[in-house]
Amino acid sequence: MDDIINNKVTIVIPTYNSERTINNTLNILTKIFKNIIVVDGQSKDLTRKICNKYNTKLFTLKNNNRGIQLNLGSEKVFTNWILFLHADSILENTAIEEIEKFISSDENKYKAATFKLKFDQVNIYAFLLSKVVTFRSKYFKLPYGDQGLLISKAFYNKIGGYKNLPIMEDVEIIRNVGFRNIKILNSYIITDSIRYKSAGWLIRPFINLYCLTLYLLGFNIEIINKIYTRKTYGKN
Repeated sequence: MDDIINNKVTIVIPTYNSERTINNTLNILTKIFKNIIVVDGQSKDLTRKICNKYNTKLFTLKNNNRGIQLNLGSEKVFTNWILFLHADSILENTAIEEIEKFISSDENKYKAATFKLKFDQVNIYAFLLSKVVTFRSKYFKLPYGDQGLLISKAFYNKIGGYKNLPIMEDVEIIRNVGFRNIKILNSYIITDSIRYKSAGWLIRPFINLYCLTLYLLGFNIEIINKIYTRKTYGKN
């Protein structure tokens, strides 16, 4: 394990009913990272039991508000850098080198980085959606939370961290980071496809865009959250 990774980076993962994916995620991450914090939102499945099998710090909240979970996790971080990941995210091997390179540059102290995204399923829909995500991230500088967020704790605190939102907390923090301060790393996070398979590969992106539009227009966040989660099997 690399000393730079171990001494400077802490992983923060919010979970809620994530038993189907969290075991694989932690099995891979704990082989690379020494500092991993999981904040669970009162899961009703085996999520916490699975997390306790690994060398992680596990905290539990009374609800599954992801913004609050992420903020609690960040408060427990004592390293200079934080990498926020979802419970169904797998880092490619090349991502480790990209992380080391990014955090080793002093000019990135007040910038943030995310990854490209691809899915664990191989089909035309997954391929095309991955390309759309890459286009959106590159040209609109609007990566979502499932692409991870690598940020120094100093910069995170300076911009006020995540808002206490159950959804769109990832969009809000990117706006606060600032488009000019976002770098898309040249490596991938592999994410689980269940949300897209269950709701439909064409329908799920439409729902995401619809929810984003409602948020930008100032609609009630609880209503948006209900729309988003209606056909989603566990949003973390």
